[in-house]
Amino acid sequence: MSDVPDSNHSSSDKTLPHYSRVWGISVDRKDCDAGRDPMRRIFVNRSMALETIQYYGFDMDYTLAEYKTPYMEAETAKYAFERLVELGYPKELKKTEYIPSFPVRGLIFDRKFGTFLKLDTHGLVLTACIGTRKLSREEIREDYPTKFCKLFEKHNDGENRFLQLFDTLFDTPKIFVTSKVIDWLERSSQYEKQPGGYFDNTTSLELTYSTVWADVRQAFEMVHIKGPLHANIMKHPELFINRQKLLPTFLEYLRNNGKKVFMLTNSPYNYTNVVMKYILDDLTGKRWQDYFDYVIVRASKPAFFQQGTPFRHINQATGTANIGVYKSDSMVQGEIYCGGNCDLFCQLTGAEGPDILYFGDHIYGDVVRSKKTNGWKTFLVVPELNHELDVWTRESELFDKHHRLERQLGEYQTISMPLSLTPDHIDQIRKLDKERKLVVDEIDAKYNPYFGSVFRKGGRLSSFANQMDKYADIYSSSVNNLLNYSLAHQFWSPPKLLPHESTVAQEFDGM
Repeated sequence: MSDVPDSNHSSSDKTLPHYSRVWGISVDRKDCDAGRDPMRRIFVNRSMALETIQYYGFDMDYTLAEYKTPYMEAETAKYAFERLVELGYPKELKKTEYIPSFPVRGLIFDRKFGTFLKLDTHGLVLTACIGTRKLSREEIREDYPTKFCKLFEKHNDGENRFLQLFDTLFDTPKIFVTSKVIDWLERSSQYEKQPGGYFDNTTSLELTYSTVWADVRQAFEMVHIKGPLHANIMKHPELFINRQKLLPTFLEYLRNNGKKVFMLTNSPYNYTNVVMKYILDDLTGKRWQDYFDYVIVRASKPAFFQQGTPFRHINQATGTANIGVYKSDSMVQGEIYCGGNCDLFCQLTGAEGPDILYFGDHIYGDVVRSKKTNGWKTFLVVPELNHELDVWTRESELFDKHHRLERQLGEYQTISMPLSLTPDHIDQIRKLDKERKLVVDEIDAKYNPYFGSVFRKGGRLSSFANQMDKYADIYSSSVNNLLNYSLAHQFWSPPKLLPHESTVAQEFDGM
């Protein structure tokens, strides 16, 4: 079979080797979209023909609405600390300064040991912190002797007994606040550490890690539901939200090419209205509703992709849902709806799963459920990607050093060696492995001084990267990056080689 030429590749690609080795992975360079600026590229897990997509759907928060980081997270954490003080925690927590370099999404909180964990695709611990203190490899093995964490172990009630997943950008302040509460407990003379948490000998009160998380979760619920955060964003959206000048152009580009555009968000109407006015109306003077064919607020994802909730019509004058369930054979452009479910939405709009490309930042609420349950095509928005790409491209010497060390380790353990390794061989292997681990730690620190890359540690993918690979058909740092592609573009995924394919050379007969 002949190769299909790709007009998006620059002529300089001809100077690149057919395969390059990074982290022990083979990358076919002629299948890469190397002619574009990496920061504006869309990356492909599964091949997709855009000409088959007729419906483009969008989440709002962190997708259409790009929040200012780290100001948004710092303000959220500030309000959460205030609520915790109201619950009885010490006033000193209100003075805590947000550390934007600490939390990353994709972490697991183990309520048994009080640790935040970054796991690999098989549930093995890659990195761990107790509070904001990073644990050494030796300390990790004390709580996880095999380094295995039973991520999917369920209790009788269907919930995981100890583990809490943080996989959204909204979760990063929760990670920080929980960790700072544990920092306070760790240094407090009032509380004595015990298995599962802390004990106050003077009052005979126990404060477990599960209790800490329950209190933090309650504090954040108070912040988002009854607290001042949403009110402040609605009053001063310019402090919290970046205006994306390309967004109106992008949405009009889709509709002008005959595509149906919809927004599906969990946010309530009054909040959605203010945010969308700021990012669209104020830029163009055109009503934000006119950029969409259909709008659904308070969608209750991920339940929307399963049983859903009653489907209602929003009175835009009052911002409340009209009494009764909406019954019609279609949805009206310019009107606002709330609730419902995926099957009803497809029935009213004529959309079918493979016709829909849905953009969202929530790996579970937006991507996993829409893909697994309904077969929608998925676009994961990953704002962290630009920082990850910057380190990936800038620190090439470190990555090369890591690969050389892994290659040397492999050479010491080839099939040609004697079955019984000599003491010299064993000593050399240990030295090389120690050096390799130091390089991995150095690379991690370039990404994040606590947890390293969102996507990996060394040559091992994180559980977050695994979910992204499985359920996001394509991903990029911004929805606007699709403007760099024609709506007839064919996205090709790079080859995914098994170990026996990526490490064993093929023979060619010259034909």
